Order: sequence, then structure tokens, then C-alpha cells
Amino acid sequence: MTNSPHSFQDFSAHSCQPRHLPLSVWLTAPEGQSPAVCPNGCCMPVTGRLARQLITTCTRPGDLVVDIHPADHTLAANAVILGRRASAVATDPEVAGDIWTRVTSGREADRRRVEVRVARPEATYPVLAHRRGEAALVVIKRTCETSTFTSSVGLPLEKSSLADPAALLTNGGHLAVVTGLQLVDGRPHDPVPGLIREARRAGMVYLQHIVAIHGPVRRKRIVLSLLPATITANRAKAVLPRVPTALRAHADVLIFIKPARPPASAEPYSNEEGEER
Repeated sequence: MTNSPHSFQDFSAHSCQPRHLPLSVWLTAPEGQSPAVCPNGCCMPVTGRLARQLITTCTRPGDLVVDIHPADHTLAANAVILGRRASAVATDPEVAGDIWTRVTSGREADRRRVEVRVARPEATYPVLAHRRGEAALVVIKRTCETSTFTSSVGLPLEKSSLADPAALLTNGGHLAVVTGLQLVDGRPHDPVPGLIREARRAGMVYLQHIVAIHGPVRRKRIVLSLLPATITANRAKAVLPRVPTALRAHADVLIFIKPARPPASAEPYSNEEGEER
């Protein structure tokens, strides 16, 4: 494993041999109180450290960074600080207002580099139609709550649930999906294999799986007692079977790229047990 790489290896579907993608570990402990992401405590937030690493790895100054359904201002604020443009679409007007206030802070130059919109979940991508083909980085969160309107259920068979965020990307742009082991109806669920399938159906290439560690590391160990307060609080009051705390100490960040040409094959890789990866 490697720490905080600044480039991704291209493992496209052009190879006829199945292969496992390497894991990278990023230390992304929050610098302050992180907002609650879901009531189950199984979904991790996008921290400032994670936002900065994604932005500096996937974009250049002046590029557009799009945040879909942000929980707070973190990604947009760091994009502007690092000299990028930012676009965010929130479902909560209060969250949208907070993002605008915190990111611009009355600075006219920042206002020209930021747009914040409010939309219902089903209207998210229509309000971003003017940004199609422009973004260098799109960040979405696949949580146990958002899965109800980000799954491919009800879509045409040829339509991927990731086709809309992929359409926002310029050629060579990156889609980052922040997810992790979820609690669905009281049972653990791993969304990663399904996300990889959906991304390939959308014509994207799977580049990297990043393990974003949210707990501070002390003497080569994650200090669980220092995880975000919203996570440890859920652990203390758990009644139903929960995702083990050790597994909730990190988020899975999947990085995909939009190639200039569609991949030659969209078939998923399989491991030795036949599980799609």
C-alpha cells in the first residue's frame, strides 16, 4: 500500500486478463466536527484532508470541481482555496446557504468562481446541464440513504446510474465516489462491486480504490476513540446489529476516469471466487 499518491495507475478494461487494482491509503482524519452523514453511523463524511487530496490529485488550477449533494462547505471551500472553480448542488436550502456564505465570505473574486444551487434529488443533473463536459472532478457520495435515488432501479437497461455524473466530466476528468460498508435493513452491504459495474456501463475506466482513514493514527494504529463524534455516538447507542466499528474507521473512495474513447470492453473483472471487482 502507498500513502497519498499524486497520480493514479491506469487499469483499463483493454486488458484481457483479470487483475486486482492496488489499494492506496490516505490519512484523512477530520480537523474538526464533521456533520452527520446518515443516522446509522455507517457513512463517513468528506473531510478537509480528503477534499484537498482529491482536488490536488485530480485537477489543476482553474479547473471545475462539482460536489453533488454536499453535507457542508468542505469540498467547495477547499476547491476555491486551491485556485479551482466550484459548483455544488444541495437538496437542503440551509446547507446551500451555508456553503455560499462560508466559501465566498463577501469576496467578489470568490463569488465569480463559485455557484451553489438547490434542487430536488431528481432535478440535480438537469440544473447542471450547462456544466456538461466541463468538470475535471465530480464528487458524489453513495450512502445508505442516497441509494434510494442513485440506484439504477427504474432506469432503462442501457442507462447507468452513474451516466449523469459522467456526463459532467471533460475527457480525462475524474469521478470520485465516496462510499463504504453500509447498514441496510440492519445488515452490512458492500456497494463497491455494483458501483464498478455502473461506472463501466457509463463508459468510465476504474483507476484506483483509496482507503480514506478517518481516525487519527497513533503508533501505527487507528485510535477509534478519536473518530468523529457522530460515529462514536452511534456506536454507543446501537441497538440493532451494526457495522463493526473497526470497519467504520474508513471510507472507500473509488476513482474513475472518463477516457477520450470508450473502453474496448465494459465487462467487469472477477476475482478467483467469481466476485466482481
